Amino acid sequence: MRKVNKSISKNISRYAVVGLLAASVLTLASSCEKWLEEDPYSLYVAETYFKTVDDAKKATLGVYETMSKLETYGFYMSLVYDIDSDIGHMDGTGLSNDNRTIAHYNVSPGHNYTRKSWTSLYNGIDRANLAIAKIPAMDLYSNGTEAQKKDLKRCLAEVKFLRGMYYFDLVRLFGDVPLKLKFTEASDDLKLARTDRETVYDQIITDMKEAIDDIPEVSQKVNDERVSKGAVKGILARVYLYRGGYSLRQDGTRKRPANYKDYYAETARLTKEIMESGEHSLNLSFENIFRNYCTLKLEPKESMFEVAFYNATGDNDNSSYVGSWNSPICDAAAPFGRANSFYKVSPLFYKKFAATDTRKKVTIATFQITATGDTTTLKAGTNNDRKWAPGKWRRNWQGTSPKSTNNTDLNWTLLRYSDVLLMRAEAEWMSNNEQPNVAAYLAINQVRRRAYGLPLGTVSAVDIPTTVTGLPFFEKIKEERVLELAYEGLRKGDLIRWNILGETLRSAETALKAYSTGFPYIAGTYFVDNKHELYPIPTRERELNINLTQNPNY
Repeated sequence: MRKVNKSISKNISRYAVVGLLAASVLTLASSCEKWLEEDPYSLYVAETYFKTVDDAKKATLGVYETMSKLETYGFYMSLVYDIDSDIGHMDGTGLSNDNRTIAHYNVSPGHNYTRKSWTSLYNGIDRANLAIAKIPAMDLYSNGTEAQKKDLKRCLAEVKFLRGMYYFDLVRLFGDVPLKLKFTEASDDLKLARTDRETVYDQIITDMKEAIDDIPEVSQKVNDERVSKGAVKGILARVYLYRGGYSLRQDGTRKRPANYKDYYAETARLTKEIMESGEHSLNLSFENIFRNYCTLKLEPKESMFEVAFYNATGDNDNSSYVGSWNSPICDAAAPFGRANSFYKVSPLFYKKFAATDTRKKVTIATFQITATGDTTTLKAGTNNDRKWAPGKWRRNWQGTSPKSTNNTDLNWTLLRYSDVLLMRAEAEWMSNNEQPNVAAYLAINQVRRRAYGLPLGTVSAVDIPTTVTGLPFFEKIKEERVLELAYEGLRKGDLIRWNILGETLRSAETALKAYSTGFPYIAGTYFVDNKHELYPIPTRERELNINLTQNPNY
C-alpha cells in the first residue's frame, strides 16, 4: 500500500468552482426565487462548455464534489445523522445546539442541517443531470478515438451512479422526494410534488445498473477515489437491501414491499459477483484499515469507496470533521491537534466484544490524549467511561500537525469489503426462506476470522456453527454488523430497515440508566415511533414549493 496522492481531492475542490458551469448555481426549488437575466459571470456555460474529454472529466469531478461538503459526508450525513443510536450518542443532553437537536430526536422542519443536506444533494443531482444530457451529445462521444470514447463513457457512467446515490441518500433521509431527471433551466417548473419512493428506487437502480459496464474494476484504474465497478455493485447491493427492508411511509406506517425477497436476491447476486471477481479482499489486520485512513493511505481492496477530502489550508471547503468529532478526546495543545470528541460510545457496547476480538480496542477508545501526546486511561465503572469515544479515527494515529482546529483531510468510507460479506450473509439467509446456506456461513465467518486474527480460509473455533439456523442466525448477522461496522454511518439505517429503531433506543436508555444513574442518554425518551424514522421536509423547501407535503407527525 502507498500513501495516496490527494490530487483528486484537489481537483474536486478546484473543478467545483470552474468546471460545474451553470449547474453550480441551479438547485431544485431551493436557491432562486427569481432568475437573473444578466450574463453569467462564469467562464463556461452549458451550451459551449462540453468540447473535450477534459471538460467532461471536470464536470464529473464536480458531481463528486457534492459528497465533499460538511453538509453531506464531511459532517452531517456521516457523523450527525447516524447518532444517537444504541451504541453511542452526541455528547450532552442539551437540545438547543444544532447537532444535539438532530441527534437527540428533537429536530424541527426548520432545522438548518437538514435543509442544507437537501439543497446540496439536489445540487449534485442537477450537476449530474447536466452531465448526463451533455456528455452523449459531444462530438467526441460518437466520433472520437476509442480512448476518448472510453473515457467519456466512464464519465457518463460515474455521473449516473452518483445521481442514483444522491437519490438514495434523499430517500433514506426524507422518504418520498421529487424526482427530477432533467437539468434545471429558467423556464422549468420547480414546484414538483413528491414522487413515491418505489418509483425513485426504480430510477436509482436503473442509473446504477447502467453505470456498471463502463466503470473499470479497481485493478484497471489508478489508485484514486473515483468509483470502481466493485464499488458500484456494492452500493447497488445496499440499495436493494434497503428497498427490501422496512421504511416509514406517507400513511404513517412502517412496512416493506410485498416482493421484498426479490430485492434480497439481487443483493445476494451482486455480492456474490464481487466476491468471485477477486478484485477485493479483507485486510488481514482490522487495526491497519483505520491506521491507513488516519495516514491518508488508500487501500481499495478492502476500502472500496471513499469520499475524498482535501483543503490545502484547512478551511471548510472539501474538509471533514472525521477524526476530530469522532476521535478520542485530544488536548488542544497536543501535537496532533484538538479533538472535542462530541461522539460518545456506550460502555455497555464495549462489553459486547469478546476479550480476544481485535476490533474491541480499535473501535472503542477508553482513553484520552494529553497535551504531550500521551494517553490517559478512562476507567470503567466510573463516570470517566462516559468520555469513551470511537477509536477508529484517532488524532494520535493521524500523526501530523493540524491545519485546522476541527477540519481534517480524512476520507469518509462509504463501503468496505467486510460490509459486502455481511450483506451477502444476510441476503442469502433471507432469500433462502430465512435459513443460512453454505454461502451465508462462509461470508460471515470470514469477517469473524479476521476479527480474531485467524486465517480467513480455515475453519475455526470462532465460526458461527452450522447448528445455528433460522432466526438465531439472523441475530448473529445483526450482532456481527454492529461489531464490525460500528460508528461507520450504517447503524441507524440498519435498525430502521430491520424495523427495530425505536425499541432498540428505548432498551439502550433503560440499560444505560441501570448501569449508571443519570447516564446522559435521552434518545429513548425523545424518539417517536412512526415519525423519527425520517427527517422532516425542510420548511424553506415547502415555502418555495407549495406542492411538497410534510412527513408523518411533524
